[in-house]
Amino acid sequence: MPNPKRILIFEDNPSIRTLLKLFCEKRGLEPLVFEDAVDAVALTVEHDPALILMDIIMPGKDGVQATRDLRRAGVAAPIIVLTSKHYEEDRVRALEAGATGFMLKPFNPAKLDELIRPLLPS
Repeated sequence: MPNPKRILIFEDNPSIRTLLKLFCEKRGLEPLVFEDAVDAVALTVEHDPALILMDIIMPGKDGVQATRDLRRAGVAAPIIVLTSKHYEEDRVRALEAGATGFMLKPFNPAKLDELIRPLLPS
């Protein structure tokens, strides 16, 4: 059973990693932060999160491929893709890969909260 407070964050930008970590902690969540998504499947299986926040552009493996790999591995946790890529094709690719939601960076914390709250166990 997933840890109802654990959030995995895959983000290569140090500033955004820090912001997302603080965002989660302020909401009583337990963020685990990673710089890339190369080991996303193994890390997700190991930590069994309630939710995953996934950047698209990262070294090693992009977030769309990581999302696809997670879904193929049977990971059911919601995946929210956060990206600075403002192209409709990226949103479509992410959702087709199995993302639950999509948000552009820079993000409004209140809007991100609105997006993730319904996806977290109560």
